[in-house]
Amino acid sequence: MLDAYQRILAERKNPLGVNPTAWVTCREQARHIIAECAHTLRHGTEAPLNPQLTRKTRRLGGARLSQGIPPVYSVRAGSLFFQIAMDHLGRVFADRPGSEQYLMKVLPTLQTAITRRLEEGSSGYDLFLLDVVRDAAQQGRHGMAREIHDRIGSAASLALRQLELFELTQNVSSSTDARLGSLKQAILETLYTTRDIVTELRTRADTTGSLQVALSAFVTAMAIDEPDVEIHVEDPDDLLPRTVSDDLFIILRECLRNALAHASASRVTLDVRVGPGCVRASVRDDGVGFSPGHRRGNGIASLTERTQLLGGSLTIDSAPGRGTAVELTVPIDEEEHADDGRGPAGDG
Repeated sequence: MLDAYQRILAERKNPLGVNPTAWVTCREQARHIIAECAHTLRHGTEAPLNPQLTRKTRRLGGARLSQGIPPVYSVRAGSLFFQIAMDHLGRVFADRPGSEQYLMKVLPTLQTAITRRLEEGSSGYDLFLLDVVRDAAQQGRHGMAREIHDRIGSAASLALRQLELFELTQNVSSSTDARLGSLKQAILETLYTTRDIVTELRTRADTTGSLQVALSAFVTAMAIDEPDVEIHVEDPDDLLPRTVSDDLFIILRECLRNALAHASASRVTLDVRVGPGCVRASVRDDGVGFSPGHRRGNGIASLTERTQLLGGSLTIDSAPGRGTAVELTVPIDEEEHADDGRGPAGDG
């Protein structure tokens, strides 16, 4: 099945099948998808989030962008893998009793596993930009601004054009395929983030922190008139390790996304305070609120799981009509900060 996958990728001139290095990582991701599906079918629950795999998938998103492989190729590869896997299973179970019922169980499981890989890859594009900001502190700010604009901005613009062309030629759209809508939003966020980072580098003597820049750029990318959003990040002693910062950005971005999309609030505040041994963060809104005990969707579960992987805790205080407050506490290790490779020689 994987051989057929690579062959068709290459026939369609998808660099994930043509580039030998890219294919190695693509094949590895496909194997992880198969393993997750097998786990779900055997145990009846989704495979737990693997921190090492999550970090690796995120790095792939940034690595592919830096190699000139736009994210649209990942979406195309994910769609192709879904088709090949279902065709393969259809042949395997063609003459077996109850095969249709089994395949109906496999379909959503496979789709969920592929979507998880795409979502983590999408996060990688944002984290790639965070790394660019960090490196910019060590390099000439204006020179880095030109590089970001010319390379990342151009690559993201090209990816958006190719995605729009893909929608036209394949007769699909964001309204009919939620994955396309999510990818388009991720590319738009990258474009707006790039613009804000370039502006920040060119107009300010120093940045207030890459975390605040990235979160503010995300709000700008949402292109909303309401609510008013205030973001404060305080780390006077520069104690926040890179590894914690990356995951914190993903968690807080999702909290902001939920507040902007669902709260119907007039004001949202995000506050991050970093001190010795601990980082505390909160996202508050004055919106419609909800009953946390009656809402157990994947979004809340994912936020809680990511926080627990950091050794932290997350609480949600909300009720209908009185807004929502998300409180987050994560321990930090000052020795980890000293060894996390913040300079250009780090793993970013």
